[in-house]
Parts: sequence; C-alpha cells; structure tokens
Amino acid sequence: MCKITALLALLSLIFSLELSSCHVRWSAMGSIFRRLKYALPSQGDPGQPLFLTPYIESGETEEGRQLSLVEHLPGPNVKSYSGYLTVNKTYNSNLFFWFFPAQFQPEKAPVLLWLQGGPGGTSMFGLFVEHGPYVVQKNLSLTERKFPWTSKFSMLYIDNPVGTGFSFTDDPKGYAKNEDDVGRDLYSAIVQFFQLFPDYQKNDFYATGESYAGKYVPAIGYYIHSNNPTAKIKINFKGVAIGDGLCDPEVV
Repeated sequence: MCKITALLALLSLIFSLELSSCHVRWSAMGSIFRRLKYALPSQGDPGQPLFLTPYIESGETEEGRQLSLVEHLPGPNVKSYSGYLTVNKTYNSNLFFWFFPAQFQPEKAPVLLWLQGGPGGTSMFGLFVEHGPYVVQKNLSLTERKFPWTSKFSMLYIDNPVGTGFSFTDDPKGYAKNEDDVGRDLYSAIVQFFQLFPDYQKNDFYATGESYAGKYVPAIGYYIHSNNPTAKIKINFKGVAIGDGLCDPEVV
C-alpha cells in the first residue's frame, strides 16, 4: 500500500522550493525549516516506492489503483492516490504524482494538472502551501485548507521535470534537456494516468502552473494538441492557465 508520510512531503517541499518570489515564500516556510531538526518524527517507515506502470501495462489497473490509494496520512481524511509513472524505461525515469479527486461531483469536475516552476520546484509546494487540501502547521501537523481547489476540481500534482522533488532517473541522460523532453515525459505520464483512472478521461482537462511552468504548461499543451488526433487514449483537453509565468522574457 502506498504510504506517504508528512515528513517526506515536507522534505521535498522545503528542499525543492522554487526561487521565484522567494522573499514571500521563504518567509512562510522559514520557521518550519529552523524547527525541522526538533520536530522530525522519531519513527515510521515510508515503505517502498510504488511503480504503477507495470500494473497498467499488464492490464491490472484495478489493483494498481487500489495500491496507489493513500492511507495512514495524519490529519484530515482526504481521498487521494499517489505513485510513480515510468516515462523512460531505458534510463528508468519516473514522474511522481499525487492525485486528489474533487470533493464535490468528481465524476463531472474538470481535472487540473498542476506544475510548479523553479525550474526544479516541486509541485508539492502548490499542494501544501498554495491550493491543495492540506496546510502544514509550524509543528509539522496537517490541517485542512478552508478553500482548496480540490473542492471543485480534481487536482493532479506532478513533480516535473524528471529530477524534481520525488521524480527521479537512474541515468543523467534521463533528465529533460529542453521543453520537448518535458512535454514528451509529461504526456507519457498523463496518458498512463488516464489508463489508471479511466473514469476521469472524459472530464475536461486543463494544464496549469506558475512561474517557470510558463514554459512547462505550453510544452504539455502543445504535445497533447499534436498527439490527440491519432492517440488511442484521447485527452479532453480544454485549455491552459499560467500564473506569473516565465514564458518568453524577450517578448512578455
């Protein structure tokens, strides 16, 4: 069973904070960072990574979906799923995702992909600090956000590109070198996601993000738009949303 501890999420959050607007964001997290050595849990096994691609390829999506259900997370009881999707077998490149179905009418709610900027900022920052269902308190406990995006949208947080947050590769050649690589890896992950969660495939889909994701979001948007006409797994792509985005500094 996929286990995600608050400690792991916080470590990814702290060490992968994006640099943009850092004077505001570091002030929000600074006290937690200073307290961290005193507040770490003394025990708890995070378990082994859950690689879901083998379940998808073997047609065991129901088992993979059940294994990805997040349990034993301290704090509010919010249904979610998490794990790894392999996007390059040659280099064993894997993207980490955490998916939260909408709290109201998930069968109709749009699915939003969220990508943090940086580059190198974990999307767990958006989850815990900006708009996810959880808020991290100074004592490292989790409380429920009053107005999360997950109330009306199904949120798919992906640590992107490979090497960011929990996403990893076994070979330096597996790292993205340009936005084409970013789009390709994200597209592979999203297609696998909808194979794992087919009930959401017909829902409206939006690619969203902020800061340096002003480059990531158009990359995945273009990749979906280009591949959708001939793809076996079609994505109901409706648009993109970019906040304070770095797209083309010479033009914007």
